[in-house]
Amino acid sequence: MQWNGSTVLMVQVLIWLIVIFEWKRLKKASKADRLTFAVILTLTALMSFFNLETLPGPITLLQYIFGPLGRIME
Repeated sequence: MQWNGSTVLMVQVLIWLIVIFEWKRLKKASKADRLTFAVILTLTALMSFFNLETLPGPITLLQYIFGPLGRIME
């Protein structure tokens, strides 16, 4: 997927819409809840810029980490 300025702008608009609709609840929430909301929203925004179809999955990561260990133990 090709990223251009309109896609980035759309992601930002959606993030701001989420914040605007949740603002009343966020004002009443504790500091920990607000921090959790901000972290989850930021991670989601960052993940939206990755092409998840081509990224390797968790099994590939585990094979990369533990593959040499398995060959040593054989």
